Amino acid sequence: YHVRVSSESNQTESRDVPDIARLLRDGDDHLRHGRGSDADTCFRTILEREPDHHLALHRRGAIAFLRGDPHEAVALLRRAASTHADNPTLCGHLASALMACGQLDEAIANWRRALERAPDYDAAYTKLGDAYLAKGDIEASEAAYRKSIELAPGTPKAHVGLGRLLHFSNRNREAEEALHRALEVGNRTPETCILVGTVLLEAGGLDAALELFEAAVLAAPDESQGHANRGLALHWLGRSDEAQDAYQHALSIDPRSPLALKHLGVLLQERNQLDAAAECFEKLVEATPNDEVARHMLAATTGKTTTSAPAGYVTRLFDDYADRFDEHLGSIDYRVPKLIHDALLEVTGSERPAWRILDLGCGTGLCGEVVQPMAAFLAGVDLSARMIAKARERKIYDSLIVGSIEDALEGQERSYDLIIAGDVFTYVGDLSNVLAGCAHALQPGGLVAMSVESTLGDTYHLCPTGRYAHSSHYIDATANASSMSVVYRRDISLRNDPIPIPGHIVVLAKAG
Repeated sequence: YHVRVSSESNQTESRDVPDIARLLRDGDDHLRHGRGSDADTCFRTILEREPDHHLALHRRGAIAFLRGDPHEAVALLRRAASTHADNPTLCGHLASALMACGQLDEAIANWRRALERAPDYDAAYTKLGDAYLAKGDIEASEAAYRKSIELAPGTPKAHVGLGRLLHFSNRNREAEEALHRALEVGNRTPETCILVGTVLLEAGGLDAALELFEAAVLAAPDESQGHANRGLALHWLGRSDEAQDAYQHALSIDPRSPLALKHLGVLLQERNQLDAAAECFEKLVEATPNDEVARHMLAATTGKTTTSAPAGYVTRLFDDYADRFDEHLGSIDYRVPKLIHDALLEVTGSERPAWRILDLGCGTGLCGEVVQPMAAFLAGVDLSARMIAKARERKIYDSLIVGSIEDALEGQERSYDLIIAGDVFTYVGDLSNVLAGCAHALQPGGLVAMSVESTLGDTYHLCPTGRYAHSSHYIDATANASSMSVVYRRDISLRNDPIPIPGHIVVLAKAG
């Protein structure tokens, strides 16, 4: 995403042509030299005189996006596109901002609109591949990446995107070939090493990723991004002291580096250094005001309680986690799926083979796998497209959708006999609407089986980890308000992370 400054700057229909043209030239000159604030002032002045000036709106939208405010960017770029929707660059910029806001369908529509007007726009095909991958549409994503490579085979980003998709699809040999090709065409520049290293990191190739990040640091020691990514690889390898040094080195170069601030904050939170972690997240909020992860973790580390984790936070967390998810849970004695299964057997006395079951926040399908023998129909929903892709590989679900809990429950009335939520409500504080939706979706006598982290008191709170804990009193009261009652509760250790995390397995029954 970059601001392309062209001769269109001089094409204006303003009644005050000399002034407008001069301001456009000055603003574009500021942009070329990296003076975004000065450029924004020029374009803002134009809009004070001519509020619908599409070039100034376009420029200001692009600047807003680059400074980390995609919502403002969307508002400005929509206004520009309302009169100039035939501009492919404008459509592409609007699509990028929409994708950053999580509006994937509209982003895809705008990239397609850009390609209708500029069929050789290779970067749009790459971005289109990214959007389809985020939606979990593997076939459409692969077609878009391959079209981009056909148009511009020497551009590494499409090869990187294709490599990510192929890893995502467990076509690992093809993925390695695509990433090797990306390094070749990108001449192993620091940028290309970081792009390829990031894919390897996501796929669990931590040592190979670290090697590429170290190559980037060696080639560009004064660039913060290489140091921040090197820190992330070290962090995931468990080399926390070295990771902290790398993050701090990145911040010594760029004190506002979002990647370094975020992951240094996470590392400090893991070490229970909450004041220092909160300082990182506070700086991250200042640097990227619309970053949902930053705001959520700042609340968590400063003792504030919110009603739920932002959808964008959960999506990003589990998209990043998908390839390592099952292996990691196996290493921390995670037993929630089996304990939910045991609870259901105790409540019902048998594995009834005719249940219609909804698996909320299904992840890779660990809970779905243990209840599948009870199911006549098994549906799963998760915010993370990458988790849904992993769940699909198990071939146990009759229906899988990428979406929220609300998406799955909307319009469902007496549709299910059982709803399961294993380690899902740890990302929802206020359960009143969710449990009301579950009750509406259940047959009379239907069940909700769930796990929660436990806390004392009458309500719920946001823990420093970014997860929510709920008291037994709160669960009882919220269930009763939704015409359900607790029919099973067992105190358990949910996992060792690294110490035992106390929680409950709870089964609710809808009044019959």
